[in-house]
Amino acid sequence: MKNIVIIAMFLGLFFTSCEKESLTPDPEFSDVTWYSSTPLSVTAPITIPAGKALSIFDLSQGTLSHEWKIKEGSHFLKSGFKNVNTVPYPDLTPYIDATKGLVTTDATVFIYFPTAGDYTVTLRNTYKDKVTYKGTTPVDAVLVDGVWVFEQVFQVKVLATIVP
Repeated sequence: MKNIVIIAMFLGLFFTSCEKESLTPDPEFSDVTWYSSTPLSVTAPITIPAGKALSIFDLSQGTLSHEWKIKEGSHFLKSGFKNVNTVPYPDLTPYIDATKGLVTTDATVFIYFPTAGDYTVTLRNTYKDKVTYKGTTPVDAVLVDGVWVFEQVFQVKVLATIVP
């Protein structure tokens, strides 16, 4: 009986998917949106404490190109860190991804703000079709040399952390 089960399992594996199929084909539409660990506003700065990281996921569809740009003093992080809410915050400097510098094309970014100050995080995507961010304050892409460019600059105010 055991041999029959093994043979049946082998035949099942043999006759099932032998070629790679895409479960998520390229979309035929264009759209822009994002999700972040701290809600981002297109008009007002967000506030976070120094020593924390901000995670942002670009969920846009149909992009021709994609780029995140950050201001000097902030850093892109590698994944695997713990962004806890207890003071003092853990040191995230071992997770800084020095290979990225201030620009990356990753869809998901983790941005570390070690010191107090005013920072910017810029999302820049290009599309073949016009897109509009449909949040509380709509933001339209602009046609530049035959390509629709969507650029959103997020303002981040990083406050000094007071350790009890």
